[in-house]
Amino acid sequence: MLIFGDEHMETPEGWSTVEQCLMREFEFKNFIESKSFVDKVSVLCEEKNHHADIHFGWGYVVIELTTHDKKAITELDIDLATLINSIGGWINGC
Repeated sequence: MLIFGDEHMETPEGWSTVEQCLMREFEFKNFIESKSFVDKVSVLCEEKNHHADIHFGWGYVVIELTTHDKKAITELDIDLATLINSIGGWINGC
């Protein structure tokens, strides 16, 4: 497992690093689309046994990824962020 900073890993498109986390905000047209996206992300997290911190409300979802036991961004986070990007359906990412 690679730890961000010890080995070079590219931050996935649209994601930024904030205090040892990968973070991305997604914008949606309404609450239903936000929740639907969260449901899809939840399935990916369960499949990978790597669970994101997710915050959502009307028209937005914020996802934070980190490997808690390493207290760092690892290859698991990079891979999950890339999978989350493949879901699509948002208006734009901040």
